[in-house]
Amino acid sequence: MSFVPPRIAPPAKPLAGLAFVAQFVRNPIAVVPQAAYEGDLVAYERGRRTIVWITAPALIKQVLLDEREKFLKLAQIRLLSPLLGKGILTSEGADWKWQRQASAPMFRPQELAGFVPTFVRAAERVIERWRAQPAAVQAVDRAMSEATFEVISATLLPSGDERMPQAIERSTALLQRSGAWGQFYAIANLPRWLPQPGRRSMAGAVAALRAAVGALIAERRAHPGTKDDLLHRLMQARDPESGQSMNDEQLVDNLLTFYLAGHETTAKALTWTLYLLACSPGWTRALEEEIARVTGGAEVNAGHVEQLMLTQQVLKESMRLYPPVPLMTRQAVADTRLGEHAVRAGTSVVLPIYAIHRHAKRWADADAFDPARFAPEKEAAIPRYQYMPFGAGPRICIGMGFAMMEATAMLATLLRRARFAPVAGREPAPVARVTLIPGGGMPLAVRLRS
Repeated sequence: MSFVPPRIAPPAKPLAGLAFVAQFVRNPIAVVPQAAYEGDLVAYERGRRTIVWITAPALIKQVLLDEREKFLKLAQIRLLSPLLGKGILTSEGADWKWQRQASAPMFRPQELAGFVPTFVRAAERVIERWRAQPAAVQAVDRAMSEATFEVISATLLPSGDERMPQAIERSTALLQRSGAWGQFYAIANLPRWLPQPGRRSMAGAVAALRAAVGALIAERRAHPGTKDDLLHRLMQARDPESGQSMNDEQLVDNLLTFYLAGHETTAKALTWTLYLLACSPGWTRALEEEIARVTGGAEVNAGHVEQLMLTQQVLKESMRLYPPVPLMTRQAVADTRLGEHAVRAGTSVVLPIYAIHRHAKRWADADAFDPARFAPEKEAAIPRYQYMPFGAGPRICIGMGFAMMEATAMLATLLRRARFAPVAGREPAPVARVTLIPGGGMPLAVRLRS
């Protein structure tokens, strides 16, 4: 029941000069050379600028765990800090550690189970909107983004400000559009004073978005209430070293991190999964049978989620082929070695998740959609640093459990109500921005069930 979906055609050799820049800005994962899909390490050296792509699990473990103090998130911090400040995603060391500790209780399994009805309602509302505005083809990517934003607002974060959805949408669109330039400037370590396309419009959108989130915090301070959401817990948290609580700027940083990371990545995972199922009638039928068997025709609940094993295998395989975050970067801050390769301080180390997940020597039939590879006995044999849709090491995504439970419940709910099919002549191309987006959107034919 497997098929080979569209993929990026990598260059035979590393691109150089203007060809590298032009291709990177169009699609950063399109500059990853063929050798990265077959070997362990590929170095790009032009003068004082050095970029190293690594795909071997042992080297990735070295960067993310064993020698993590030598490889910092400087490029990612430079790219995202104008929007996310010094939140959990864009801080290092003790600042990161205590913010993670403050957020962690919201993501315990017993907490997550209570969110399942919200996941289901968000998916049901997608179906309701499609019924209200029937069309043979629906913009599935937009629908998933709206649904996951609804989820994050209803579960972890304060909602009610009507400006938030528009501000989030505008900022996300601008970040996706200008993000490749920002990634290139950061990875190439270019001076911050250099003009950058899209910087001015992005700054205006960021200011509006941060103001909207600041208004939510001011409203909560004025009317504390009793809602035990992430904002409440962050406001109550204290730095174990200083005893200080988060100021409003730090609260904005973290709320924005969860708003954006918490809904955009899951939206992309669901979007690509629905596309793969649209092209795989056999797997669709298998999931429909599992969902019917597990739920008995009832609404999906928390007890069903862990039993929907095949549904989760499909999601995992979808995130292998189309990882929501297709690139991770670190910058060497000390001279060291990666395997046999000497790495100088200042070198940009790129973990091309998209290539790691399609490595020809580490995955059988690497480009094929085959959820059977995530059957429990097979998944147990996959090296930890070979499959990383949520990252790896100490900084693995704190919301991993939340995202998997959300995606499973929503996918099962959607498949109970609708059948999806590809649109002729519309093969989505994977394009790396901050997340992996389908170039041109994701229109799918949707047939609703009574």
